[in-house]
Amino acid sequence: MEINKYIDHTLLKRDAVVSEVDKIIEEAIKYNFKTICIHPIWIEHAKEKLNGTGVEITTVIGFPYGTQTIESKVFEAKDALAKGADELDFVTTVSMVHEHDTNYLTRELSTIREATQGTTIKLILETGLLSKDEIKYISQLAVDAGWNFIKTSTGIQVSGAKVEDVVIMKEIAGDKAEVKASGGVRNYEDAVKMIEAGATRIGTSNGVDIIEGRTAESDY
Repeated sequence: MEINKYIDHTLLKRDAVVSEVDKIIEEAIKYNFKTICIHPIWIEHAKEKLNGTGVEITTVIGFPYGTQTIESKVFEAKDALAKGADELDFVTTVSMVHEHDTNYLTRELSTIREATQGTTIKLILETGLLSKDEIKYISQLAVDAGWNFIKTSTGIQVSGAKVEDVVIMKEIAGDKAEVKASGGVRNYEDAVKMIEAGATRIGTSNGVDIIEGRTAESDY
């Protein structure tokens, strides 16, 4: 299994400095990870360094709470794409999931999908804040709106990916969308469990430990 190509090598610390960004860029090139996942402020810096390497850039939109307006998320997305991002991970509006506000969520998901045609977009559900029924509910809305991925969590607020949640998400996604497991993947065995449950992408800051057979101390 070429597990390196499942990995979005992640640095989402709010106080990350350029030397840390350069480090994950170098690691991503060395291990040929699928993407690096960074804050929008670093996109242009990373784009220049990754040119010609085959490693792509994922950035986060509406991060970390998802409470921005639809219009704000669309602006963030277009700005990130203009600066060179390849994939976008959006945080869902969890409060509207709790409310089961289908009208709002459908409008948000369809508006963002329309504004990002041709781009791989992932919806971060923040599963640690949701019931199993809510996970099914928002997953179905995202799949129906044509999103490419549903993703477990930001990994920085509450609990990260759980195998049982990945299974639920994959059942909803079927062959219409993919599943990204993020948070709590600390070693190769953790990653394999997520993949066997249905994940086709792993979001983690522990990519090097996973590849080299170590167990990381970080939960993200």
